[in-house]
Amino acid sequence: MRHLEKREGIIVSEYEGASPPFVLRLAGAYTAFWLWMAYAPHHRSDWLLENLLVFACAGLLAGTYRRLPLTAASYVQLALFLSLHAYGAGISYGATPLDPWLQAVFGGGRLPYDRLVHLAYGLLLACPVAEVLVRTLGLRPAAARVGAVLLVLATGAFYELIEMWVAGAVAPELGTLFIGTQGDPWDTQRDMELELYGASAAVLASACLTRFPRRPRLSAG
Repeated sequence: MRHLEKREGIIVSEYEGASPPFVLRLAGAYTAFWLWMAYAPHHRSDWLLENLLVFACAGLLAGTYRRLPLTAASYVQLALFLSLHAYGAGISYGATPLDPWLQAVFGGGRLPYDRLVHLAYGLLLACPVAEVLVRTLGLRPAAARVGAVLLVLATGAFYELIEMWVAGAVAPELGTLFIGTQGDPWDTQRDMELELYGASAAVLASACLTRFPRRPRLSAG
């Protein structure tokens, strides 16, 4: 459905927001998968810590849908990332059934699923973030892509701090399990590196294959 959005009565933008039936079906599919992963998680306390920001994210998306409904592609990317996280939180990022296969494919001694999710954070969130920047701030597509990469890096770094603070304040005994360094002293830096690669690849692919919504135009009304 087509929408017009005004910003302070001057800037107007057109965009194709995802329809309510589509959003409800997608939310229902994700919720069913999340409940499956939540039924008997590997470690209940760690699962709860891993899901604190998921609850906040779900509330934010629900609360902004009427005012700023994202495109269907953005909601699908967000749902895919949240599903990857739900699987890791439920099964345990420390050792998922996918890790042996991922190790066989990519090599390395560290269990790689956690790294895959960090790569997906950049790959799947950069374009939705760029869309929001175009539509709310009126940025040109190129500036929105750069801003999206920077925001992915900034939020990824902030999440590493949140992990440390939450683990220390809520459950210090779960610190190692929750943070999931797996003995790698460069774990935080490598996670952020993958987020950078994922976000950069996403915006470059978007620039080549798709067009962002048109830059907001001036209106007298």
